[in-house]
Amino acid sequence: MRQIEWAPLNVPLRRRLETLSAFCIMSLFLFGELWLLFYYLYLLVFGGLLAKTFCVIYGIFVYFDRDAGSNCGRGQGLKWFRNIWLVRLFQSYFPAKLHKTVDLPADRNYIFAAFPHGVLSTGCFLSFATDTTGFSQKFPAIRSRIVTLNFHLLVPFFRELVLSWGAVSCSEQSITNLLQASTDPSDASNSDGYTSNAVVIIVGGAAESLNCRPNNYQLVLKKRKGFCRIALQTGTPIVPVINFGELDLYDQPANPPGSRLRRFQEWVKATTGIAPAALIGRGFFQYTIGVIPRRKPINTVVGAPVQVTKLVNPSKEDVECLHEKFCAALEDLFETHKSKYIENFDNVRLVLE
Repeated sequence: MRQIEWAPLNVPLRRRLETLSAFCIMSLFLFGELWLLFYYLYLLVFGGLLAKTFCVIYGIFVYFDRDAGSNCGRGQGLKWFRNIWLVRLFQSYFPAKLHKTVDLPADRNYIFAAFPHGVLSTGCFLSFATDTTGFSQKFPAIRSRIVTLNFHLLVPFFRELVLSWGAVSCSEQSITNLLQASTDPSDASNSDGYTSNAVVIIVGGAAESLNCRPNNYQLVLKKRKGFCRIALQTGTPIVPVINFGELDLYDQPANPPGSRLRRFQEWVKATTGIAPAALIGRGFFQYTIGVIPRRKPINTVVGAPVQVTKLVNPSKEDVECLHEKFCAALEDLFETHKSKYIENFDNVRLVLE
């Protein structure tokens, strides 16, 4: 049994509030959908007349609005909500930072292919679903649109939070709609000052979260080529993104392929689409175990785009060629910057599976 490391009593109030924000947001990500779904059903069944009426009207709205995630969502989301004080505290908890390596002109759309997934993609959430790390200043006139599983956009109440962060469905239709959007500044759809979209795809997805443990950059990429096909069909540059520090936020018990724990995790993933990582974080007053992420810096590095020539009907060989170019660009980005953000970086390698 691990010995508990207790936190000191004289922690400044600011740090306590940051820890509270991390607990609230992680609890929302981990349990929020079930809580809000059960709350909606409770109001619908046991609520008063007003509550039941509201739930019926809202349920009808959700039904008719069910394709919002595939139809470009709610634009950039709510600006004030993307920068609400709770999220700003969450960013400073680690802290999380965004680094650009090249300027990206806002006269074209982009695919941001981000790695690693980690347990809950905290770096991508803070850098691309909020503006707390300064995305709009570093990449002016570009909307960051993070994609997620469609069922997250269907759960009552929870969907409104996700859409307010500017998220959209990860369906091919949704991604293609955003990548084919006009980049003409005079277009009425760009009247908000943004002229292009950066569609953020966390390519490894839930499967990659099962590999999450400190410095284990084991990425699920070799068989993930759909984003390359979409890039070719739309002529969209692919930008490699690495979230250094994402893997340091949680640990999990050993779960090698074939182990009982790994088989259970893969069964749940195959059944629900969610990979239940056996996360080990910290608590409020101790640093040994809990659901709160560890206070480790997150550095999200945005690389140079891999240029793409548009091919309406790309062949398998075309997709394979682009995929190889992207893998090389990702490895180069990792090797170039790992010494800045990884301790004992000589022993850390990028593994593509």
